[in-house]
Amino acid sequence: MLALLLLTAAAAAAAAPAPVTVDIGVVVASNQGSSVDPALSTLRPKLQSMFPYSSYKMLDRKRRTLAVGETGDFDLPGNRMMRVTPLPAPERKVRLAIQIMEGGRNLLTTTLAFPRGGMAPVVANPYQSGVMILLLSAE
Repeated sequence: MLALLLLTAAAAAAAAPAPVTVDIGVVVASNQGSSVDPALSTLRPKLQSMFPYSSYKMLDRKRRTLAVGETGDFDLPGNRMMRVTPLPAPERKVRLAIQIMEGGRNLLTTTLAFPRGGMAPVVANPYQSGVMILLLSAE
């Protein structure tokens, strides 16, 4: 009987979805100057093709590991907040429910899916003298 319980517990643990480490890079892009933050140098061509600005600066980076179904809140500049909830997905993929709010106002609600280790730009909202771009990756 004890062996059956141990086998059942081991099978349940093996079937549990792996936690997801969420990484959010907060980038400010503008046409003031032409500098590129060293942390973004490898992403410069991709950033410029999607967001044609001359300057890119990594303002902040936040990282947190979440279980599937667990919600994590990430404070962002400009009184904004991003809520991220990993959803069930195939082994090598990640699905994330995303909500971005400013104060009490909802700016964006969506679900993203991409390969583990992949990255997706989430939004580009006006910020200071340019735009704030959120680079979301998950492993």
